[in-house]
Amino acid sequence: MKYKQLQMLFFSGTGNSFRVAAWLKKFAVEGGMKAHIASIEEIKKLQNIGKDLNLLLGIVFPTHAFTAPWHLIRWLFQLPRGNQVPCFVIATRAGTKIGPFAFPGMEGTAAYLIALIFAVKGYSVRGVLGLDMPSNWMSLHWGLSQKNAEYISKRAKYRIVNVAERIFSGKCYFSGFISLTLGLLMLPITLSYLILGRFFLAKLFFASYRCTGCGSCAKNCPIGAIKMSGKAKPRPYWNFSCESCMRCMGFCKQHAVEVSHSFAVILYYIISVPILVYLPNLFVGSSVKEWGQLFLLACYVPLSIFIAYRIFHYSVKIPLINRLFTFTTLTHFYRRYHEADTQLSDLQRKE
Repeated sequence: MKYKQLQMLFFSGTGNSFRVAAWLKKFAVEGGMKAHIASIEEIKKLQNIGKDLNLLLGIVFPTHAFTAPWHLIRWLFQLPRGNQVPCFVIATRAGTKIGPFAFPGMEGTAAYLIALIFAVKGYSVRGVLGLDMPSNWMSLHWGLSQKNAEYISKRAKYRIVNVAERIFSGKCYFSGFISLTLGLLMLPITLSYLILGRFFLAKLFFASYRCTGCGSCAKNCPIGAIKMSGKAKPRPYWNFSCESCMRCMGFCKQHAVEVSHSFAVILYYIISVPILVYLPNLFVGSSVKEWGQLFLLACYVPLSIFIAYRIFHYSVKIPLINRLFTFTTLTHFYRRYHEADTQLSDLQRKE
């Protein structure tokens, strides 16, 4: 091994990215390196790293909408100057398997965007990789079966060991150029998600009648996006900073966290109908009309989502309404997923 020490940082919702970081740590230790692993929140506590070329810094995180999570991007701006310390970037992506067929995910711009931030910060980027791990976006699909999840994880572990062997020995490894190209072509989708989509999706979460008010979802949210609301019977409330990392849904012991598809239809109607029917008629001058509509759109959409979700949140405290929304959402019937060997305590570990 060329390096003497490995510092792994991770951001993980259901444990996929953490597991990759754990594999890398184990491989490093077996090769005679000292290795540490911590969540990205520990970036704030890192001192000025200095020009230590014997240290290798790695980061692992999930892909959101074909790019890196906004939470991660924001945190990385707090990273100290790198002074040419070598680093590598791994973006886990949504791999799936249906019957005998395995389908790769696509990280898009995720990995190279983070690599670019590292380079701007003065680090020497030695590797970039997109890695398939079991897809966990349970608001859109059921969780993978244990058999299929194990198949994807086994392939990922085999690949990561080979890549790690190359990077740890001082060589470079860059992949994912096709995915990067596709990601650049899909930038309108990515930007739409970052600006609007994540706010919309954050306001579809609610707690079903199974919720005991234990507060585990709020306590363990990596973003701090969940607050417990109510004194007598506290229930989780999701704010706009939610990244849909699925930790709350994947680790809830009661399977009480749901994403309401029926409320999604209502919310879409609330947003789209006034924009299509009423707002175009508010202005007469062409230039005034365009800028006025844009301003009203920027104000109306988040405000309407906020108000509608407030009403929704208090409405589902009524048992009959809660059961109505619970049984009209597919997530109530979906299989839940979190990385099999990962516990909530692992995702907050600090070494």
